[in-house]
Amino acid sequence: MSFFKSLILFTLPMYYSFHTRYKGITGIFAWLTKYLIPCFFIALCCEDFSLLLFVLGLFYVYEFYEMGYIQNDCETIKKELHPTMRLSPAELIAYEKWKYLIIIIRIAETAILASCLYMLGVRWQLLVFYAFTYVIFVFYNTIRNGFCLVVHVVLMMMRYTAPVYLSANVESFWIAVLLFLTYPLTLYVERAVKGKFGYRSKLLTKFVLSSYEGRYVFRIKYYCALTFLLIAAVCSAGAPFMSLVPVLVLLASSVMTYKNEKLQYNK
Repeated sequence: MSFFKSLILFTLPMYYSFHTRYKGITGIFAWLTKYLIPCFFIALCCEDFSLLLFVLGLFYVYEFYEMGYIQNDCETIKKELHPTMRLSPAELIAYEKWKYLIIIIRIAETAILASCLYMLGVRWQLLVFYAFTYVIFVFYNTIRNGFCLVVHVVLMMMRYTAPVYLSANVESFWIAVLLFLTYPLTLYVERAVKGKFGYRSKLLTKFVLSSYEGRYVFRIKYYCALTFLLIAAVCSAGAPFMSLVPVLVLLASSVMTYKNEKLQYNK
């Protein structure tokens, strides 16, 4: 693998995520409907929303996320008996060869993004807070038990709230709750029922989702209920109408995924 291709793979912001986690049209569709669209439309509900800050915030949190991905895919696998191999042998060799240069470039990219966000008015406390995404990711990569599910939810919330909070330079408990309800909660339920990392929730299996195979029907029912709940909140409590959009998109994508196996993407 050439030097140039190695740098593109390991240092071009967000490219690594799509190369290893969101492959092809199906992966991009999943990323858009489950992440970008919910975050964007919920961010639009904020009074001081800035599209530029949203984009920069997106890249900023993904710098830490991708460093965590790379650490998991290239370092953690060395300690596992049956690791999930997301990179080819040539890509792993390229990583080992240019490891320290990759780290330096990633740190430089993060510093540039942080500087831009700070100069555009984002408080340094928010920037430091989201820098801990990498610390949490490293911890996540060191454990392989039921507690991983909880840590994974924390990581997801860091990724979901970052572009929203940074785009308006705010922190909001209710925004975090809404983001949690859009997708992180459903994924937690599905993984807990599946038995991910050796843990299977008997409570969720009995009362929420009887089997992992029924997850697509569960999503449709869940987003229908969430839609009615948000309509009630819009009508009675004055919640922003825009908050309905991501849930309706997730409901539509859940129906499409249920009817079309080619769109099924378990991320």
